[in-house]
Amino acid sequence: MYLLNRYKDKNMQNIKQYFIAPLLLVGLMIFQPVQAEDQLQKADSAVANILFDYDGSFEFASYKVDENGFVDITFASNTPGELYSEILDKLESHPDIKSVLSGKGGPACSFF
Repeated sequence: MYLLNRYKDKNMQNIKQYFIAPLLLVGLMIFQPVQAEDQLQKADSAVANILFDYDGSFEFASYKVDENGFVDITFASNTPGELYSEILDKLESHPDIKSVLSGKGGPACSFF
């Protein structure tokens, strides 16, 4: 009886090892994309909210956010410097945005 119980315990230990390791690996694989997607959504929402405060911003700015929260934004070439600096300061200081790459190389906007 003792040998039978010892054999069962050893097999259960092997089963646990082979079951838990892949389970943890799958759990980590699922968690990583969810975390990246969450960061992307937070940063995208932050940019959209900041630009929403400026009427017509959809006409003079276009942006892209990557999965890590980095923002690449392009403003119209004739965007006033003061407006450009103000928006850029808000973007760079927002906690959900990792960093901002910006430029004024977009097509001229009739809004200005």
